[in-house]
Amino acid sequence: MVAEEVWTTVKILKWTTEYFRKHHVAEPRLDAELLLSAVLGVERISLYTHFDRQLADDELARFRALVEERAAGRPAKYITGRTEFYSRALAVDERVLIPRPETEIVVERALAILTAGPDTRFPLVADICTGNGAIAVALATNFTGATYIATDSSPGAVEVARDNAVENGVREKIEFLIGDLFDPLVTMGLEGKVDLVVSNPPYVSEAEWTKLPREIRKYEPRAALVAGADGTEIQKRLLDDARTFLCPGGTLLLEMDSSQREALEETVAGFEEYALPTFHQDYARHCRVLEVETLQ
Repeated sequence: MVAEEVWTTVKILKWTTEYFRKHHVAEPRLDAELLLSAVLGVERISLYTHFDRQLADDELARFRALVEERAAGRPAKYITGRTEFYSRALAVDERVLIPRPETEIVVERALAILTAGPDTRFPLVADICTGNGAIAVALATNFTGATYIATDSSPGAVEVARDNAVENGVREKIEFLIGDLFDPLVTMGLEGKVDLVVSNPPYVSEAEWTKLPREIRKYEPRAALVAGADGTEIQKRLLDDARTFLCPGGTLLLEMDSSQREALEETVAGFEEYALPTFHQDYARHCRVLEVETLQ
């Protein structure tokens, strides 16, 4: 009689990684780890500290179902409903964009600005196009001496963002509002009162959208990615509207693609309220964040 095959964590990770490679999954090992850790209810590191753990039949069945779902194209983080951003655990689903590591540059620069400011008052920070709340939650958990407002035009996105704020213990620090860009701030009478605006808006062009991987086009919300013919439509609106809401000496941090630098420089130059912009690179040394201040 042939003994039944034993599936340990290390063995099933190796098999799944190869299976994902054959199905052209971009990050086969990482996705295998994410799915297996979700099924077992453990941290990824535990997969290696307990590499000889044998999976029970029900665990194998659940894991196989997730593997097939990933091989069919659905992103692993939508399958597990979890992601990590700036060392915080966050929920994600198809109502929101999956936060990318590059967006952490916005958080790092915002924290540098906030911690360098005077500690005599609470600055007001507005996160526009908050999505799942990644930026607002990261800021609120790392800098408690500020008031935070987060807006998004998608009610579903705001719901996810609120849940993430609750889970990370900062719900009372962030006011979430549904509306287009700065519109919710108008009803609050915040013109000229915002110290810092942060935003990861849609900035993919129509042409670029057609070239994105199928799993992004099929599963991630198009409205959170695409912004007109050249991808700068929302960014230019933000630069225009932020002049009304930023206080003198206030700062706007805007995520961007490196190819958009010239167009955004020209836009900033057209507004007399702004000083010369500064651009910050991501970890791959691509121009990723526009920083601009209003004149005193």
